[in-house]
Amino acid sequence: MFLFFSCEKGETNQFELRGENGLSYNESFELWNKLKENNGNSYVYKTKFVSWTNYGSSTELKIKNGIVVERIFEKFRYLESNGEKEIIDSYFENIENLGTHDKGALPKTIDALYNSCASEYLMVNSKENEIYFDTNENGLLSLCGFVPIGCVDDCFRGVQLDSFYWLE
Repeated sequence: MFLFFSCEKGETNQFELRGENGLSYNESFELWNKLKENNGNSYVYKTKFVSWTNYGSSTELKIKNGIVVERIFEKFRYLESNGEKEIIDSYFENIENLGTHDKGALPKTIDALYNSCASEYLMVNSKENEIYFDTNENGLLSLCGFVPIGCVDDCFRGVQLDSFYWLE
């Protein structure tokens, strides 16, 4: 199978975008596979979104042996009076009812997030979108997505990890 990339003058290959830690998508994905081999395929990660309106949500996913087994969702707002976080809505799913709620990040493994990054977010038209890719200090995917050029509020489409840790 052959894969060809065509770039017009002024365009860049989005798979070579480098974030603050200096890694490209391909380098990060390769590192992820090595980390997974060394640490096992059991981990927890959390996504988080906060709007300019002080409302937001987070989803925590637990993966054991490469299978999503838990999903915890919280919708919240930050109180203007004291800045404290107030939980507005939440749920907990386990393997028996996983994916039964509409809100929150989809129950995906990190492998699936890398796949979505490559197939959905890095492939958008760079003339119509600002494309973002970044990794955390360990080289793991932390941000992959895009914002349509000219969009003003809460326009990011993609994946943003807030935290990650390995399970023993």
